[in-house]
Amino acid sequence: MTSRGVGDVQRVLGQPQSWIELNFATPEPPLPTPLGDPLLEFLCSQVSGWERQVETEANEYHRQPLGAALVRYAQDIRAQLAAIRLVLARYGEARDAGAAEAPVLRAVLVDLATAYRHRHPDWRAEWSAG
Repeated sequence: MTSRGVGDVQRVLGQPQSWIELNFATPEPPLPTPLGDPLLEFLCSQVSGWERQVETEANEYHRQPLGAALVRYAQDIRAQLAAIRLVLARYGEARDAGAAEAPVLRAVLVDLATAYRHRHPDWRAEWSAG
């Protein structure tokens, strides 16, 4: 039997392949399909973009001074984004089912979107109007 060197070790399927995969789980729950809903599409885009941004920055700076703190902050932000994903997913399910809670959840989406009203060119004033 021939011993294999470290370079010959093969990754087991399902194991993390990168530093990001090792430190940041796949975001859950899946984001709903916007189905022509610009507000939902906007928020899904913002959540996905923010997730990628904090992963990338944590990866870039984790070996720098205070890098461990940056990674912890990035993981905390990802936890907050997971909570927003839950709201988006719940709205998508309610909307698709025609549930009575859909308008209430949509109002929450409008509130979430207002966080971007002064700093994002794709935010629309009519979302907050009703």
